[in-house]
Amino acid sequence: MKKYFVLSLVFWLGTYIKSQEIEFEPLIKATYTSSLKYGSNFRVNQTFILLGNAKDYYFAGYKNYLKDTDQEEVLKKGSGITLTIGDYFQERLIKQNDAISLFGMFRDERLIYDEKVVLKWVLYSDTKIINGIKCQMAATNKYGRRWIAYFSTEHQIPIGPYKFTGLPGLIFEIYDTRDEYHFTLIKLEKNTDDFEFSLKGYKKFNKKDFLKASYNLEFTTSGFPMEADMRKEFEDILEAKKKRYNNPLELKPFE
Repeated sequence: MKKYFVLSLVFWLGTYIKSQEIEFEPLIKATYTSSLKYGSNFRVNQTFILLGNAKDYYFAGYKNYLKDTDQEEVLKKGSGITLTIGDYFQERLIKQNDAISLFGMFRDERLIYDEKVVLKWVLYSDTKIINGIKCQMAATNKYGRRWIAYFSTEHQIPIGPYKFTGLPGLIFEIYDTRDEYHFTLIKLEKNTDDFEFSLKGYKKFNKKDFLKASYNLEFTTSGFPMEADMRKEFEDILEAKKKRYNNPLELKPFE
């Protein structure tokens, strides 16, 4: 009962979005491969899509990208990209008006928060070739990790995977120094289609309450009325899930 009350309270703090249409003109479509270590014994590979221009972008796992852009028929026909049953990294991100919105589906609830992200990059003279393009090294400390990035000044669009922006070119590769989260660009295309997406029906929180609500939905029995024996079995499953996902990308979400 206590957990259910906490979840209800957090949900009461959120505000449903009645109407918010996102629309911008991406100049590029970048495909990234990734290696994501969610827990001590759980590492997955996942494909991501980045659509963007110099000011706005959308970033998501490949399957969510297909859903969000009404291309789910590609899943049936096959695309040449190896797919899992679903995207492990369920969150999607949209940047507009200098703010990043992170949103996703947790259990059956659509949640979202906005964040002003400040990154302090240090540029280095080190370079490497990635997919035939010369890239320069940069580094920053954010979210409890030290991140190494390689960006291309040949492509002067200051965006990259997740919340990493602000370099003098497109990020081709970025990883933390523990190599637990690693994104590498494998394909870059010109984009000719507008991006349109509706956030109607999502419930908006501040970041702190978003993290509380999403945690309760993912890792607790909050809001699940059930018999005591079933609850114990379900809680054991959730405890195992917690261990599997005990290494989030953001170790320190408010750093």
